[in-house]
Amino acid sequence: MSEDIRELARGFPAQSPGDWRELAIGALKGADFDRTLVRTTADGIARGPVFFDRPAGSAPLYAPRDAYLPWAIRQSHGEADPAKANANILADLAGGVSEISLRLDEDGTNGIAAASADEIRRALEGVDLSIAPVHIEAGGLDAARLLAEVLKHSPDTRGGFGLPPATPYAAEFAQRFPNMRLIAVDARSVFDAGGSEVQEIAFMACGLAEAMRGLIDHGVSSERAVRGVEVRLAADADIHLTIAKLRAARIVAARILDAFGVTGIATPIHAVTAYRMMSRRDPWTNLIRVTAAGFAAATGGADAITIRPVTAALGRPTPFAQRVARNLQIMLQEESHLGRVADPAAGSFLHETLSRELAQHAWSLFQTLESEGGYERAVDGDAFRKRIAEARAGHEKAYRSGKESLIGINTFPELHSRPVEAVPGHDIGHDAPFEPIRFAAPFETFRDSAEKHEKKAGHRPTAFLATLGALAEFNARATFAQNHLAVGGVEIAGATEYANADKCVAAFKDSGSALAVICGTDAAYETQASELAAGLKKAGAKSVWLAGRPLDGVSGIDRFIHLRSDRLDDLQDAHAILGVKA
Repeated sequence: MSEDIRELARGFPAQSPGDWRELAIGALKGADFDRTLVRTTADGIARGPVFFDRPAGSAPLYAPRDAYLPWAIRQSHGEADPAKANANILADLAGGVSEISLRLDEDGTNGIAAASADEIRRALEGVDLSIAPVHIEAGGLDAARLLAEVLKHSPDTRGGFGLPPATPYAAEFAQRFPNMRLIAVDARSVFDAGGSEVQEIAFMACGLAEAMRGLIDHGVSSERAVRGVEVRLAADADIHLTIAKLRAARIVAARILDAFGVTGIATPIHAVTAYRMMSRRDPWTNLIRVTAAGFAAATGGADAITIRPVTAALGRPTPFAQRVARNLQIMLQEESHLGRVADPAAGSFLHETLSRELAQHAWSLFQTLESEGGYERAVDGDAFRKRIAEARAGHEKAYRSGKESLIGINTFPELHSRPVEAVPGHDIGHDAPFEPIRFAAPFETFRDSAEKHEKKAGHRPTAFLATLGALAEFNARATFAQNHLAVGGVEIAGATEYANADKCVAAFKDSGSALAVICGTDAAYETQASELAAGLKKAGAKSVWLAGRPLDGVSGIDRFIHLRSDRLDDLQDAHAILGVKA
């Protein structure tokens, strides 16, 4: 028996992408190929359905990693009290964290209340700075100066001052601290403001170019300038797109450094799990999202990763939430062994192709941004903000229609989820170039209103599911309607088999609800829905809906709900019918 599996293919003709496409079209039986199988990113880049060739120049984009610490586990700390922050920092370091990130704020609202170097010393008491690099995540030039004061007797310390690209003082720090990173290009803020992957990479490129120019113009060598800059990118729960984005960012960054005459040195990437995907409702679902995002960041080759605690949208984390966040990274390193594989994402050509396409589109946008005035104009002007707003609106529309999903928020919500404890305050810095948003927020507003209604009325707002036929016939649409309404905190009654329409109408009347949703098959709708709708309205229904797309010949229906109907419009109408006040 041959040990060469290629022997199995001998004698068969070679197949081409055209051959596959022809078979796929046949299997679709008349359905449109592109509409059915081709998905695109927010930037219009095709994500398949299949790739047959590895693009040229798509070798691994990052150097071989240390098998024992393939990336830095960087935890963020913003507890207002420096003493409490210190306790949390020491616990993290003892638990496996390798780098510390500080959010500083004089009054403690958005970070550690540190107005002097002594307060930072208190927060870092007992920390061996020679082995645990400290980075400023938020706080600006004032925070950088305070950290510089703390480190003045340890000039060889590693870490980062976190200054924005257009800061002339960075050159001063470059001379005093040869191993510190000076500037952090916070491109993740584009993504967390609702921007696209291409916009995030293009902004990163603008910031990197601005940082290099500024440092070199102030007398810093090009090689020291490269070693003094890191970029921050967001890692999303969309694993494949995040992997490709990080790798595309490396392609673009390398091209920029080449323009400054620097080769052989890579710009370090700090990946932070995205804030925009975090939820305040059913926050346990955040655990799924940050785990997926952390996996993507590691597979994409990030040099340092920060995983947000599941409580990020609720407030500052408890020690438990902080421990879970760091343990996720330890699991990825020591149990999944991602750092021991040369390229965990190689083989399908998906990531290689997406990386190339993202890089090309981002480079084109970067050139446009440079022609419009570069980094400062992108931050202070309107043109780039309008582009971000357009991308954000596209995502919002997709979440409303269900094309994009946030588990537990706009799909599969759990009305009685176990709460998560959080510490009051903010868990996100506020000196990023663009204001962060959360796509879950509009849906959470409806859940809040439903809970207020429950406290006032003694029960949750309830809709009645008026079913047609046997369980096997109506169950799929009844389950859909239940989940669709639960997105807004609305419970359901009914959803059982009825001997006839009169029994169903009687059950509706007993439920006390003002909203009825008819659930069944299309065939049942055509013969029974109109009559049932009339009976429900006669029994007191203010509004009768139907689970499914609009059908000709069906009368008495006030709204059709289906997989692509606007969830927020549906919920607004449901709340109004059920007397729920905003």
